[in-house]
Amino acid sequence: MRESCESVLTVRNLKTYFRTPEGIVKAVDDISFELNKGEVLALVGESGCGKSVTASSILGLVKAPPAMVEGSIRFRGRELVGMAAKDYRTIRGKQISMIFQEPMSAFDPLYTVGYQLLEVARAHMPWSDGEAKEKIIDSLRSIHIPEPEKRYGEYPHEMSGGMLQRIMIAMALITSPEIIIADEPTTALDVTIQAQVLNIMQDLQRDYSGSIIFITHDLGTVAEIAHRVHVMYAGKIVEKGPVVELFEEPLHPYTLGLLTSRVKREYKGQDLPFIEGYVPRPNELPDGCRFHPRCPRAMERCRREQPPDFEPASMPGRTVACWLWEGGDAE
Repeated sequence: MRESCESVLTVRNLKTYFRTPEGIVKAVDDISFELNKGEVLALVGESGCGKSVTASSILGLVKAPPAMVEGSIRFRGRELVGMAAKDYRTIRGKQISMIFQEPMSAFDPLYTVGYQLLEVARAHMPWSDGEAKEKIIDSLRSIHIPEPEKRYGEYPHEMSGGMLQRIMIAMALITSPEIIIADEPTTALDVTIQAQVLNIMQDLQRDYSGSIIFITHDLGTVAEIAHRVHVMYAGKIVEKGPVVELFEEPLHPYTLGLLTSRVKREYKGQDLPFIEGYVPRPNELPDGCRFHPRCPRAMERCRREQPPDFEPASMPGRTVACWLWEGGDAE
């Protein structure tokens, strides 16, 4: 359960744009949200909706220029947008850590796993190498790595993708960060290994004193691990809400489409439901609501005007960017 409603990260009007030969790419376009202490916040949406760019913007991994990062990202009262690189390095990896979605490419094949974990400890913690090794092995053991002393001396190619993903989780935990950003941590894994990694994430949810931003397109995963959900589409957040309420009563047609598109046993022998069309390219965004070309309930106004966030009076804690909810009730 969440420890409190104390905010540890506040994002306001964040815009991350890229200049390209084809024009301006609006990867993240004016989004706002808060992450509370002890909370698991899920960012969900199809590929290309801006979830990973949001994470990179928070971590200061988007270089400006050539990119343009505007708005505000405040961590414990400190403004991160525009922060000098040397100051960002005191936060990134120590107070805010990342779990990447491709463990095979995240580790250097020329060095042992232990050496790479030790480099993280050396960069951020006041430990001797001997003390750091002991703490790293304890971290590996805590996330159920078999024979952690042996794994410490092995190279990445000697391990499976699932093992490397668990070691990446251990790497993120070495510095006891306040925030962990998990970017599609189960995408590249087979189903049984996905379950193991999710069990570890659930253990973190229960025992870890910090906060987690969990990025995924898998709504089944969200149901298992998150407290709140923010649904992203084409660089915008289109719906926010507590996980149970959002699953029971989705407000935005896109959220409903995502939930309906999940494969269920009762679909056997039938055509599977899906959302028509594709996420627009971020340099070819439609006018008005960005979902309207795919929306079965689109109105003429949706084609002309971008909807603001509406807050249904009967649903505290919920917001939805859809003209159907103008006035507080769906039309």
